This record gives sequence, C-alpha cells and structure tokens, in this order.
Amino acid sequence: MELFGWAATIAFGLCYWPQIWHSYKVKTVNDISCAAWVIQLIGYVTGMFYGIGLKQMPLIVGYSHGLFCTLLFLLLYIKYRGNK
Repeated sequence: MELFGWAATIAFGLCYWPQIWHSYKVKTVNDISCAAWVIQLIGYVTGMFYGIGLKQMPLIVGYSHGLFCTLLFLLLYIKYRGNK
C-alpha cells in the first residue's frame, strides 16, 4: 500500500510544475484564482500536520512539496498579478 502512497505523492508533486513554469515564463497570472491557491495552502499545512501525526513519510513528503509549490506560486502571483 505504501507504494500507492508514493505514486500519489509523485503524481501530485509533478502536477503543479507546468503551471508554475508557465506563469514564470509568460510573466502573467491574470486568469488564475488566487483564492484557490490560498485554500490549497491551508489544506497542505493541515495535511502535513496530519501526516506527521501518522508518521507517514509519503504524506509528509507530498504535503511538504505541495506546500512549497503553493508558496512558490503565490510569490509568482504577487510578483506578476498586474502584468498583461
């Protein structure tokens, strides 16, 4: 079962990088919902604590990576939000 946890961790971890790269490349985030990313941030923080409580490394790594990606994207959002 842990193999499925690691597979999910890798898949969810990779899913954010195309959006982050695209936003960085085009220097605009006009059609992106910041509220959705803030909600994700809350989910990743709480999920990370859940994984720590269960002592499950796939969850801890996955939620930590998601938290990192979300913070990175929110920084890009702040930097590029007015660009067209």
